[in-house]
Amino acid sequence: MNSSENQLFVLNDRWVRIFAVPIIGFLVPLLFFGEKMENGLTGYLPLWLVSAFYTFIYYEGSRQIFLQVHNRFPHISQTIRRITWLAIFVLVYIMVVCTLLEMALHQALRGMPDYNHQVSLLANYMASIIPTIICLSIYEGVFYFEQYRKALLETEHLKQENVLSQLESLKSQVNPHFLFNSLNTLAALIPENADLAIEFVHKLSKVYRYILEITDLSTVSLREEVVALNAYLFLLQIRFGRNLTVRMVLPKERLDDHIVPLALQMLVDNAVKHNVSSTQRPLWIEIRLEGDQVTVQNNLQTKNNPEDSTGLGLPNIRNRYQLLVGKPIEVIVTAQTFTVSLPVLPAPAYARVAVV
Repeated sequence: MNSSENQLFVLNDRWVRIFAVPIIGFLVPLLFFGEKMENGLTGYLPLWLVSAFYTFIYYEGSRQIFLQVHNRFPHISQTIRRITWLAIFVLVYIMVVCTLLEMALHQALRGMPDYNHQVSLLANYMASIIPTIICLSIYEGVFYFEQYRKALLETEHLKQENVLSQLESLKSQVNPHFLFNSLNTLAALIPENADLAIEFVHKLSKVYRYILEITDLSTVSLREEVVALNAYLFLLQIRFGRNLTVRMVLPKERLDDHIVPLALQMLVDNAVKHNVSSTQRPLWIEIRLEGDQVTVQNNLQTKNNPEDSTGLGLPNIRNRYQLLVGKPIEVIVTAQTFTVSLPVLPAPAYARVAVV
C-alpha cells in the first residue's frame, strides 16, 4: 500500500484477492448457512462456485469503496471520519447488492420443482457483512500502520532538517568572518558609546539563545521569529548603518501564525551575504505578509566576490516546508529583485518559545 499528497492511494493486494475470494466463498456456506460437505468436495463444488461469485461482487465493490474513501480522507488525523464514511457506504452497498441478488436468484429459480428458498434476507446480510468487515478491518489496520510508520519517518527526517537549520545558522554566525566583524564593531563601540556596546552584546546573546531554544520545535510564531530577527538586525544595522535598510510590514493580528524556525533570519543573512551594501549602492530588504505567505524581498546587486556559503539555507527551508505541510516555497528572481515567499501556517496546540 502507498499514498502521498499528490498520488492516489493504491492497494497492492493482487494475490490477496486471488486467494481470499475462493477461501471466503468456501467458508461462508459452512459457517453461516449450516451447509455440510456430505457428498464430498465434488458435491459441494456448485454451492462453492455460487458463494465465490457472491463473494467476488461484495469484495470488489467494497474494495473500490475503500479506495475512494481513503483517497478522500488519506491522513491519520482523518481516521475517525474515514472509518465512519467507509462503514456507511459499505453497509449500504452490501444491503442493496444482497437484496438485488436475492431477488434475481428467486426469480431465476422459483420455477424449478425442487426450489425451496428457506434462507432469510437477514441471514444473507450477516453472511455478507461480517466477512467484509473482517477483510476491511485488516486492510484498514495495515493502512494505518503504514501511515503511522511513514509519519514517524517524516518526523525523524524533519528533526534532521531542523538540526541542519540550526547548524547552518550557527556556522554562518560563528565563522571567523562573522566574529571578526562583530568583535571589530564591538571594539569600536566600547570607547565611543559604552551603553550601545552593552546593548550590542545583549542582542548578540539573544540571537544565540533563540537558536538554542527552538531546538525541538518544527514551527515558531511570526511574533517569536520577528523578536529574534530584530536582535539580529540590530547587529547588522550597527555594522552597515544607512547602507542597509530593513522594512517589516506584518499585521499584529497575524503574528500568531507560524513559519519554520530561523527562516526569516536565514533569508536576511543570504541577502546580506550575496549582495553589495554600500553608500553608493545601499541594500534594502522588505518583509511583508501577503495573504497566506510571508515574503522576503531585496534589491539584487550581486557581489563580484561573495562571502563563503554552504548553500544549504534556501534548500533547507524548502525541505522543511515540504515535510511539514507538503507546500512549496516560491522563489522569484528578476533583474532588480530577489524574492522568497514562505507559506504561513496555523498555530499548533503547543507552548511556544518565549524570547525576551
